[in-house]
Amino acid sequence: MSWTALAEVAYLTDKDADQIVALRREGAEWVVDVDVVDVHRVPDTTDFIATYRVRLDDAGEVLDLRRVGHHVRGWIDDGR
Repeated sequence: MSWTALAEVAYLTDKDADQIVALRREGAEWVVDVDVVDVHRVPDTTDFIATYRVRLDDAGEVLDLRRVGHHVRGWIDDGR
């Protein structure tokens, strides 16, 4: 299921899906958060990363896709 989400996000956004950062079940749906390289930079630790949330049914069909955040790859969130 999670690989389906990774492939679908890459296809729908036409960007490089980098990694799955969250996966959970909500009722009859799967909710997967995927980090996507929004802008490639040099060095790659300064890439702009967007996080997309995709909702899938049990068959792997996309029900919803939305961007829920963004950050620079090398930044650390210290919770402040």
